[in-house]
Amino acid sequence: MQEELIAKRYVQSLIAVLDETSLDNTAELFLVLATAFNDSKFLQIMRSNDIAVSAKTNLILEMVASANSLEVNNLIKLLGENGRLSLIPAIGKDLKRQIASKKRVYNGRVYSNSQIKQDSIDSIAQDLGKKMDATISLQFVPSSSDGIRVIVDDLNVEIDFSKSRLNAQIVEHILKAI
Repeated sequence: MQEELIAKRYVQSLIAVLDETSLDNTAELFLVLATAFNDSKFLQIMRSNDIAVSAKTNLILEMVASANSLEVNNLIKLLGENGRLSLIPAIGKDLKRQIASKKRVYNGRVYSNSQIKQDSIDSIAQDLGKKMDATISLQFVPSSSDGIRVIVDDLNVEIDFSKSRLNAQIVEHILKAI
């Protein structure tokens, strides 16, 4: 949690300094860097006390050299100096989330135990986008639930249509009517 708060400060600085295109490119770059942190050998290098921080910083600088960005290089050097290279995945994630929020473009998931046609998923995304005043794209994810569940994390939206819950509500309504 504290890492996320610290990462937000770096993200706010990037947002203040970079234009929209550079911000998008930087977010992609940091997300690619974040994938390196999923590699066990890379993590072993980054966590090792036997390897100098400057060597770790230089390794990451070499990874981003093709971006040719003074701002990114300076940020990585600053992270290295402060012993915060491990924040790179959190910075990438938060930067992507901030950009999505600014552009009002969000990704979500549709869970169901039966296959749903892409046209239906697109229709749900479009209708939900109209209600939320945003552009939403949804991806189908197979699950074992007995209904349909739509989740858009960055908007804190969760919609659940469950057959069992619907049946229980119908029974409850009928019992109240009697």
